[in-house]
Amino acid sequence: MKIEDTVLEIEQLVVDVMMMIQHEFGTEYDNRLSSNQQVLLYLIGRHEVKYVKDLSHHLNVSPSAVSQMLSKLEQMELVKRKPNEENRRTVPFELDDEGIVLLEHMERTRQTIMTKYLTKIPEDDLAHFRDVYKKLRDIMLEEKEGSKE
Repeated sequence: MKIEDTVLEIEQLVVDVMMMIQHEFGTEYDNRLSSNQQVLLYLIGRHEVKYVKDLSHHLNVSPSAVSQMLSKLEQMELVKRKPNEENRRTVPFELDDEGIVLLEHMERTRQTIMTKYLTKIPEDDLAHFRDVYKKLRDIMLEEKEGSKE
């Protein structure tokens, strides 16, 4: 098998697996939040990405789209604006109490889904899978850093 064929097969498998996980994960929330809104909660809560500009970069959408999503999350009392004493023109966001609870629930759900499937893989295969994913992540991070220079 040519490397191009292997790469294509892996790409298709990754997409298939991610779609199945997203579908199973999404049914848990009765479409209360879009996938991008879920990612916003995760970025704000776990990666401390607080500003519209940075959030739009991570999601690869316009700042106005992020502002609209944040407004909806604000109305749902999942996020709140945090006054910025140093610069009044930029307003950081943080999780509100309900957002913290929901993010924790989302993480438990994700862990349950992943555990359900990954524990069915032999331990040696799982360790190899982890190592390959780490390599892939590291290559992607290196490429990203290299493109900034």
